[in-house]
Amino acid sequence: MIAAQLLGCKTVESTLSLQNVRNYDPGAANHILFLDFKITKRDGRTEIVELVNAVSGSGKLKNLATPVHSPYQISVIPRYSVSHAEIPLVFEHPLYKFVEVASQDGKLSKQDLHTKEGNISVRIQKDNGLEKLEIHSLTPDKGNIKIYTLNLK
Repeated sequence: MIAAQLLGCKTVESTLSLQNVRNYDPGAANHILFLDFKITKRDGRTEIVELVNAVSGSGKLKNLATPVHSPYQISVIPRYSVSHAEIPLVFEHPLYKFVEVASQDGKLSKQDLHTKEGNISVRIQKDNGLEKLEIHSLTPDKGNIKIYTLNLK
């Protein structure tokens, strides 16, 4: 189902055949793709992305996006072969989180929580012409870096 190859020093690219996606109905007018990605931090710097699950559903996707206020973000950008708005989906970066912690005096403070592995779940409408999804990591220290491409066929 998933074939991966290394295309550079940091970006991994793989291909997902929609015919092999669980519950994919070629006769349905509208498809929603539910994609789960695992993001792992290797050697303290490099972020590796892996598609771990793909499921399809019939129907139209509602816009239920919530704003992300963290400076650490994952951006998923749909790329189309036809003229179509390429609106990024933005998620809180699973490797960099802010948590509220209570101190002894009862006051709450925010602390950074850095992990080596995390997951994101992406829901996307499979529109005509959708060719691929690009995943970008946005951090204050590194800026915007493309870390993964999922080609759809």
